[in-house]
Amino acid sequence: MHDFRINAVRFLALLFLVPCMLAGQTNLFPDFEKIKNKAVTNLENFTNQDTARARALVRIIKTASFLKQMQQVRPYCDEALALSRKTNYKKGMAECYRFMGSLYKSSLDTRNAHLYFDSVILVTQNAEDNAMRELRGQAMRWKGMIYYDQENYYESLNYLFEALKYYDEQAGDIAVYLYSSISIIYVRLNNFEQAAFYAKKNAALADKKFNHIYQAQAYLTLVDISVQKGELHLATYYLDRIKPFMPDSVETIIDFAYYELRGLVSFEEQKYDSAFAYYQQAYKYATVSGHTISTNTALYYLTTIALKLGKTDLAKKYAEENLALAEKINAKGGKIKALINLSDYFHQTGNNNKAFDYLQQAAFLKDSLLSETNVKQANTLAAIYETDKKQKEIYQLQSEKLTQDASVRNKSTLNMIFIVTIIGLLVFGYLAYRTIKSEQQIANQQQELQQQRISELEKDRQLLTVNAMLKGQEEERSRIAKDLHDGLGGMLSGVKLSFINMKENMILRPENLSGFERSINMLDNTIAELRKVAHNLMPETLVRFGLEESLKDFCNSIQASTGIDVVYQQFGEERRLSTQAEITVYRVVQELVNNALKHAEAKRIIVQLTKTTTKTNITVEDNGKGFDTDTPDLKKGAGFSNIKYRVNYFKGTLDINSQPGNGTSVNIELMA
Repeated sequence: MHDFRINAVRFLALLFLVPCMLAGQTNLFPDFEKIKNKAVTNLENFTNQDTARARALVRIIKTASFLKQMQQVRPYCDEALALSRKTNYKKGMAECYRFMGSLYKSSLDTRNAHLYFDSVILVTQNAEDNAMRELRGQAMRWKGMIYYDQENYYESLNYLFEALKYYDEQAGDIAVYLYSSISIIYVRLNNFEQAAFYAKKNAALADKKFNHIYQAQAYLTLVDISVQKGELHLATYYLDRIKPFMPDSVETIIDFAYYELRGLVSFEEQKYDSAFAYYQQAYKYATVSGHTISTNTALYYLTTIALKLGKTDLAKKYAEENLALAEKINAKGGKIKALINLSDYFHQTGNNNKAFDYLQQAAFLKDSLLSETNVKQANTLAAIYETDKKQKEIYQLQSEKLTQDASVRNKSTLNMIFIVTIIGLLVFGYLAYRTIKSEQQIANQQQELQQQRISELEKDRQLLTVNAMLKGQEEERSRIAKDLHDGLGGMLSGVKLSFINMKENMILRPENLSGFERSINMLDNTIAELRKVAHNLMPETLVRFGLEESLKDFCNSIQASTGIDVVYQQFGEERRLSTQAEITVYRVVQELVNNALKHAEAKRIIVQLTKTTTKTNITVEDNGKGFDTDTPDLKKGAGFSNIKYRVNYFKGTLDINSQPGNGTSVNIELMA
């Protein structure tokens, strides 16, 4: 199946297209100055400091759409907000908060944007007025998209679903936008079933509106999901639904996505002649639209298909153009693919030296890109943490406000009691006081229950985050292992065969023969080491034969390579765990055995796996030098943290027994 990062390019293009359609295509508010000046002139009719002037000020700020326009009318917003607060005009406050949130979002100041959109949500709480409800829906929608940009997908979904409550199918354009966004987020989370569900709702709504641009966008999303799931017949069906609209004379990015997907389906069906023709069309429309990343995608597939068709000259031309464009826009992923394509070209044309050189460049760049990906993942997790922290601060402020309001109400009640007491109803005052105390106790109990629920929700959110991180790590390990084994390993084997052929066809002097043989041996060692690295990243036995065989194979390989006695024992029921659970158990055992080899100086290691009907137990023991379990360095280690993350995800327990000189025993119980 094709690379998800290429697929993401198409989704980003389609996601960018929807807001443009909602705003009336390309030429937004061409008469801004004229409309703004008319609204400013109208303001002179409202000199009193009342809600009428506040409404006139709001009409001015609503004329702005882009950042520079919003910066021009910002002073009118400041006055409107101050006046709305003074007169308690909630709709004016909500309009001003929405404007400020949009301004900060356009300025890429997401923290302040969140604060103002949260203010819109707070002011419009329990509002029945349609205009207020629409403002609340807008705030939810924009918060969802900010979280999407930060790759905080779960929080993004929460707000987009909330926004859907305020935009039913009668809302039309906004509902299309929300369904598209939700579908694309589920694709990013590899949840293709949910992605297809919302994409189909989007397609049904687009069919009802008879808007061929909406239909194309919705059905192209369904096509991409179908290809991801391997349902090529379904992808062809969806493509045929929009075939009468193609090509579109205006939206060239839609044309690119259509022909690129047509080419991709033909490519997966190994119909390379058709795929080549479709990708030539995709390349044409990507060039016309000026979308360079789309152009890179088309060039990559044109090169790949040309090599399969034996059109080596065309393949070289497309690959060199692809490489030049990727370097121009600093697209490292595109550059890696172009280098690999050039390596394939030179290998196919018999120039193995150049093929190996390009492959080395691709491998070096891929290592660099992987490091950047790890940094990006760390930054994403940090952003999620900061977002959650900010949300807690908002909840705390809201709680303090509610407490202050309750305090004011209690004081008013007490004043009434005092008045009644002065009149002489002392008994009634006493009973009223007891009633208030009882209500306060009930309120405190409800607050404690609410706090407990918040803690449970927070724990669930952390588990979702850890699951996404672990799943992403394993997918990246699997992909790298496949690339190393199938790509680089195969190429090195080809290079070895070329060297052997050269030896048989060349006459070497005795003094050069030993050096040539030494080079062949070094190449053999390199291939063996590469396959070992690929096996460690994602063991083939784990995928093909299951957990027990992979653990047995792992222990045997450790014993064979180190000479240390590594014993594997299995007890309990014969049942298969889920894929995620098997990967988790394998990684935990791998980490514990490697720790014993690295730190314990053990002569014997025992690995035990025990399964019951509902639990899985792991025990790893060694007769090494042991250590103090209370040392702070143990909790700081990356390996120990990874084990804790995996154990916590399966609601398990971790017990480490060790003393200096007495070996180490680690016992883990997982609910899997």
